Amino acid sequence: MKRDRVLIICSRDICYSSGNFFAGRLAAAYEELGFLTEVCEFSKDRDIDAQLEPLLAHRYRVIIDFNSMLPRMVMEDGSYYLDHLQGPFFDYILDHPLFHYTGLTCRADNLHVLVVDESHRQYVASYYPTVKSVHTLPLGACEAFVTPQKESRYVLFMGTYQEPDNIMDIVDKSPADAASVMRELIERRIAEPKIPMEEAYLEILERRGERVPPEQFALQMNGMYAVDAYVRDYFRKKAVDALLAHKIPVKAVGEGWYQYHTAADRYFTLERALTYALSFQRIARAPILLNVTPFFPQGMHDRIVAGMANHTAVLTEENDYLRGAFDDQGALCFYDLTDMTSMCERAQALLEDTDKRRVIEERAYQIYLQGHTWRHRAMTILHLAEEAECERERKANVLNDVCKRK
Repeated sequence: MKRDRVLIICSRDICYSSGNFFAGRLAAAYEELGFLTEVCEFSKDRDIDAQLEPLLAHRYRVIIDFNSMLPRMVMEDGSYYLDHLQGPFFDYILDHPLFHYTGLTCRADNLHVLVVDESHRQYVASYYPTVKSVHTLPLGACEAFVTPQKESRYVLFMGTYQEPDNIMDIVDKSPADAASVMRELIERRIAEPKIPMEEAYLEILERRGERVPPEQFALQMNGMYAVDAYVRDYFRKKAVDALLAHKIPVKAVGEGWYQYHTAADRYFTLERALTYALSFQRIARAPILLNVTPFFPQGMHDRIVAGMANHTAVLTEENDYLRGAFDDQGALCFYDLTDMTSMCERAQALLEDTDKRRVIEERAYQIYLQGHTWRHRAMTILHLAEEAECERERKANVLNDVCKRK
């Protein structure tokens, strides 16, 4: 019996080789579901056309890439490469869509988008009308390959860090008008970190009496990338500073932490960065996993699901999306980004009360099994692909009817 095909693409390198990992997990999930799954990882050493051409030979139930380069690619006749693929194409965007302006302005008829934050979904729907559909879907996670011995008495942070002052240098070197807006936007988001960046930016423009057409607004947001980076690392530094000031040990794993300096260095440990595939082993050893992601004000970072999958208590800033999904289940430990003292108190309580922590970990693990594995994500994407195909066929039938009437 002939099996339906699924195509997973890795068109670019993503930090910690995470894109390749996500592709592999989705591919494995689709294989388990009975699909013939093909994974195409682009190589810089090979001609790009030679890598693209074979993908046009088959029909696929769904085609997926992460932070894709494909929406930028055109054929010799000027048509979009995406429109020659035989199957609905989904670009799984893993950060704020402002970073993907060029790809999202693609006018292909076969561009669908997945995002990990509800405000990002609303942003794409509002400012990129040529995208055929956009859906919020957090990433999945995996359990560690080998269950390690649980360690104690520290908080683990896994993620990248850049010294905020270095990012501010980018702001200072920008044109005066743009730099002024960036500083105001940074202040607004630090004061209210749960506000989506685009909402804060619109407020500032309105206060200044500036009216910007939607297509121009998206381009200007693309130029605000330093704001998103600054706010991210401002809060990461503030959270780690606060924990160390309360004499709570912190272990940081990720690129850039060599830039971080503290007078409480006896409580701070820097470990080498790991590829994404190895991160689950590290998370599974930790008692508490800290999440600091103000760039996802209405979503869930994959770090949260990784902690849930590996019996590690997740200490995360709250937002409406997370509260709606987990508030009544006691699976996550919430704090407020504007109140780091309470965050430290929560961390201390979790370290001291191991019985309570284990209850939280088990609840989170059961929720992960029930709805947050890669198999769940694969099935959801397949459903969205079927909806996209039905809509495409409906529009084609309407067009045919119009042509017949003429």
